[in-house]
Amino acid sequence: MGRIVQRIYVDRAPADVFAFVTDVSKAPAWDETTIEASASETPLRPGTVVRAKRTLMGRAVETVGQVTEFTPPTRFGTRSEKPYRYTIQWTFEPERGGTSVTRDGNLETTGILALLSPITRRVAARADQRSLERMKAALEARAR
Repeated sequence: MGRIVQRIYVDRAPADVFAFVTDVSKAPAWDETTIEASASETPLRPGTVVRAKRTLMGRAVETVGQVTEFTPPTRFGTRSEKPYRYTIQWTFEPERGGTSVTRDGNLETTGILALLSPITRRVAARADQRSLERMKAALEARAR
């Protein structure tokens, strides 16, 4: 399906944003594709397994991913092989007293999803953007 890179500014410190995004138990509150999520261990570290139930194009799927990078409060990465191959790299950079968040995702699809790649990509990009906006709203609503 390809790469989707999105950015958003959050009026919170990088450490706050990093802690929120990497707390997988909070993902259902802001990531619209996540129904539930859990990690094999906390705190996260490279190699930690993250399991999630998600919705993809209206279907419920279970994903099993692995943390590939965990560098508080600047970088966080994950990858999954099943049911589809994806990588996501998050960066958190100080900006104007808050944080510039970049979510760089790459999803490789096969079968019918590969044929529907242009549509799937647009749907995923919109869902990802809405999730980033929900994450921003949740963080900015919290007292500083």
